[in-house]
Amino acid sequence: MDFLHKFSCFDCRVAFKRRATEKSNTGTAWQAESELVHKCPNCGRKMAFLGRNFRAPKQADKNKWYAAQLLWEAGFRYCGNGHHEGPALPESKVHTINFIQTNLKHPQKIAETNSWEKYT
Repeated sequence: MDFLHKFSCFDCRVAFKRRATEKSNTGTAWQAESELVHKCPNCGRKMAFLGRNFRAPKQADKNKWYAAQLLWEAGFRYCGNGHHEGPALPESKVHTINFIQTNLKHPQKIAETNSWEKYT
């Protein structure tokens, strides 16, 4: 059985389910993010690991995609079973900016900060 995680391209505003790595059958994504590499089938650039619980917005919903990108850049991932202390990750740009500033110790802030422009 494959354990799939969501990887997204913020430029193309698409998300795909992929194994944590091409060589991994364990299903775990608790690896260095540099090992979690998949290319976007549309543009060929590296996709961002978002976790198993990411729900991709509609492609036309730029506000929600931008919110997801801001969260990813701040180190938040949609991981775990969804039951944790702390508020749910926001879905709008306006709420996301404040959320990032006030939730520095949130259980889903599990990665280092990153820049989408430099990452791809």
